[in-house]
Amino acid sequence: MTITEPPYKRIKVAKESLLVPSRKISSLHQNVPKHPLGIRPLGNKILASDEDLKRTVQSAGSLFNKLPDEIILNIMSMLDKDDLFNISHVSKFWYGYATFDELWRKMYTNKNNEERLKSGIEFTKWNGSWRSSILKFENLKFEINCKGLIYSDILFIPYSNSCINYKELFKDLIKEQENLRDIDGYWDSNLLSNPSKFPYRGRIARIDENTFTYDHFVNNHWTNHPFILGSNNTNNNNNGNKRWPEWDTKYLLERFPNVKFRQESVLWELSLYESYAKKNDDESPLYLFDCRSNAMKELLPTGYFPNPPIFANEDLFKIFEECRPDHSWMIVGPSRSGSTFHKDPNSTDAWNTILEGSKLWIMLPPEMKPPGVFVSNDESEVMSPDGLAEWVKSGFWNDSIQLSDEANLDNKIGDNIFGSGGFRTCVVGITFKNECMYVPSGWWHSVINLDDSVAFTSNFVPPCKIGNVLNFMKNKPNQISGFRHDLFQKKLKEFIESNKINDLNREKILKQYLEMEELGKVDEDVGELKGSSCMPVYEAFIEFLLPNGMKDIVENGIKEVEQKEKNNIEKSQIWENLTKSTKEDATKGFSFGFNFEEEEEDNDDDCNDEKE
Repeated sequence: MTITEPPYKRIKVAKESLLVPSRKISSLHQNVPKHPLGIRPLGNKILASDEDLKRTVQSAGSLFNKLPDEIILNIMSMLDKDDLFNISHVSKFWYGYATFDELWRKMYTNKNNEERLKSGIEFTKWNGSWRSSILKFENLKFEINCKGLIYSDILFIPYSNSCINYKELFKDLIKEQENLRDIDGYWDSNLLSNPSKFPYRGRIARIDENTFTYDHFVNNHWTNHPFILGSNNTNNNNNGNKRWPEWDTKYLLERFPNVKFRQESVLWELSLYESYAKKNDDESPLYLFDCRSNAMKELLPTGYFPNPPIFANEDLFKIFEECRPDHSWMIVGPSRSGSTFHKDPNSTDAWNTILEGSKLWIMLPPEMKPPGVFVSNDESEVMSPDGLAEWVKSGFWNDSIQLSDEANLDNKIGDNIFGSGGFRTCVVGITFKNECMYVPSGWWHSVINLDDSVAFTSNFVPPCKIGNVLNFMKNKPNQISGFRHDLFQKKLKEFIESNKINDLNREKILKQYLEMEELGKVDEDVGELKGSSCMPVYEAFIEFLLPNGMKDIVENGIKEVEQKEKNNIEKSQIWENLTKSTKEDATKGFSFGFNFEEEEEDNDDDCNDEKE
């Protein structure tokens, strides 16, 4: 379907029929599931009878009855599988705590393969829970009724969260997104000269891939806004679509049942993970996020997807060759799994295509911190609720939607006024099968799998975003991730020997790094880089690009970095003047309370100690 009517007509249609009246959740606490063991929330203890409280003391013992849940579970976490199994027979109280499946999960996931084998907790068959799998219990149905004995949020809330039904919770939003996909269709990119031409505020734009060009991507401001690519060709929305591969669960299981994939802290055969995904009560189910398995090597023999979206055809990070950080992943997860708020590594962009199932995306621009998430000033530390369900149920979903609904209608970026789209705020959307999400660098995003899902994702750096990446590499070197010292050193040595260095100062920095004796035996993934061990990735990236006809691109990127640094200095000076003036006012009996000079000095000392 090609869009011909002017946008203002579509706004009217959207308000009357396509969009849900409210995206906020109003029924979160109506259905609280009963715990299978009869465990109740801590607040219920207030209403417990004296007889029940007496029975609790008898079942727990006088000492453990007085201990907080955290300490009880910490003590139990020190036990091996046999001892933890045995203490579950002491009493109903001890049974309720000793069978808490999160204890058994941590017992397994906190160890490596060798430690699991030595401890006798390794298993090859999933029996419905971590405890049953570790103890090799099949078809275990016997359960103890602990009703009236245990009142614990730590035991009750994870089970409650594991029962969350996102498809029911977001049913109105799912219907809205289906309407925007099936009725409204994918917009002709020629009509969207900037993101705010898409009239549905707070929703992620759907664009017809057949009309979308790289010029649209760069010149129409889409480089800094999420969007979904699809096709108005109805055949492309059915199983006959050939745009994306049919790497669904059935295909993967038939081809790679015994291949080991990475699922967070474990490495399981796909058949074992599939049985886990079908039946588990984990609050946050394990998420398959794999890039190095033998299956990935067969699916992507070159290491790159052969037909990426138009905006990802040019990827500057390819210049790193064999020392490039991992960048292409297969993602598989059951419903309820997903990822909490994060930004993609190294200030890269990403694209994510759904091959099976559907995903709910919550996204916020770089300058807007997600509700319920605590971020350090340099964004090196991100703290949020333990799981997605807790974040949603705690009201932070509604807070995010409120940000979207209350966004300023006249958003301005630089000299560009974008009108009524309201995209510089929280936006949400759902990607269905064969749809591709673009994730701009720096955008906060969280993802919830509404169904059992399979997706493929890749990180990349388009030439127009080189300034972002160079700025990140230069000014946040301790947050650079994914580079390996051994591969990086090999690449640098070969490059220096080829006499392609353009700048003597950068050459000096690169050579000093290669002369560091402590790096001689390092072959592990770097993770965060700090102090003297920090790789000169910024200098290397520039030098690798220059001999490959990228001089203009690099120079523009360096100018962007210099401008951002200048802006930051000016902002710092404004703040310094403000705090200075209020400090002077304080001596006269008046202050806004901005006198943080001594505290900032202490923080600076702490930072210096850390770098040393």
